[in-house]
Amino acid sequence: MHAPFTAGARIESVSNGESRRSRFRLVRRLGLFLVLVGLLAGAAFLSRPHLRAWYHRRAAHAELQRYHTPQAIRHLLICRTIWPRDPETLLLAARAARRARIYGDSERLLRDYRQVRGRDDAHALEQFLLAVECQVDAFSDSCWKCLHEGRYEAALLLEALTRGYLRQYRLGEAYLCLKHWKQMQPDNPQVFYLEGLLRLDYQEDRAAAEESYRRALELDPDHEEARLGLAVALLLGKNYSQAAGHFQRLLQDQPDNLRVQVGLAECFDGLGETAEAVQRVDEVLAQQPGFPSALSLRGQIALKSGQLDQAESYLRQALRRNPMDRRARYDLVLCLERSGQNEEALQQRRQLQQMEEDMARFNEIVLKEITQRPTDPALHCTLGEILLRAGQRDEGLRWLRSALQLDPNYALARQILAEHMGQANGKP
Repeated sequence: MHAPFTAGARIESVSNGESRRSRFRLVRRLGLFLVLVGLLAGAAFLSRPHLRAWYHRRAAHAELQRYHTPQAIRHLLICRTIWPRDPETLLLAARAARRARIYGDSERLLRDYRQVRGRDDAHALEQFLLAVECQVDAFSDSCWKCLHEGRYEAALLLEALTRGYLRQYRLGEAYLCLKHWKQMQPDNPQVFYLEGLLRLDYQEDRAAAEESYRRALELDPDHEEARLGLAVALLLGKNYSQAAGHFQRLLQDQPDNLRVQVGLAECFDGLGETAEAVQRVDEVLAQQPGFPSALSLRGQIALKSGQLDQAESYLRQALRRNPMDRRARYDLVLCLERSGQNEEALQQRRQLQQMEEDMARFNEIVLKEITQRPTDPALHCTLGEILLRAGQRDEGLRWLRSALQLDPNYALARQILAEHMGQANGKP
């Protein structure tokens, strides 16, 4: 006979049922939780590249605000691999390319931006700044008008004007822009960086350039372009120890920059650490065998060591890639004379003399005459001719075409341009 179904038994039965249902609900909730965690993990995995792109775009924007062009470019290279058509990224990349003076890339990036976003206000500003830099004569009046009316950020306009005037070797106007900018923003490091650029690359005033670059770095120790400028100025002044310190600092952030690696190798050579210099320059040539400044330095070191065959080989290669390297040309003359190749040494010495005459005439034009006669086609033509002889094809052609824009009937510019284009096309 079965035991009676008592209240206690019913309670136990109900309790067991509730326990099973509770366990089921717990298992179900745990299952849903695990599914949710899995979905979130998958979403995070899928969105991780976009989070990375967002981070680098944000960082690039911040770096450009501080005039840190190399840093911004490093961020943008990563961002563009993930978001190649993102409009904000394209606009930032266009500005970075313009500041790096890669104007063709800047124009192409702005064209890509137009295809995605159209001709909005952000595009209009960047296109205008590019036009000011590339065609300063045509757009300088409009730029000054915008500046006086307060239409755009003053620093952006003054920067574009300064770079545009420098590109045309209008050094007086560039200096006035910097003076005006310095009065408005006396603690803007970019003003002093561009002042250093003007003094070193255009006026060849090393001591003054060093002062400007130092001030830029006092205001912003992370300004890599100013640090590179100071390192080069110190190297030219044979202050090898200080220059080496700046090159080493740059290599921490730009380990793949071959120009910086060669600069540091040259410092070691100047300090008498020849073995270290050779090792470093050979490492550069292993990465890029045709790097001109590395070939030139390697030739100089070989010449000093009495390795004439090696020196001749390196120096000839350097001059094929950079015919304007006066030091390499001078060292090649010495090398040929020491190895008894007197006839060719004489030919190379004549070329060196032509280079020195060209440089003297070039400096005479850009430091004095073009300021007085900026629209003289003869000056533009002469600059084009000198630059072509120096192997700077694009710049030479630009100045010849500029001469013809000023005077379409200027015969000498037309003749030189036709001869050069004929040679480029393989015609006799």
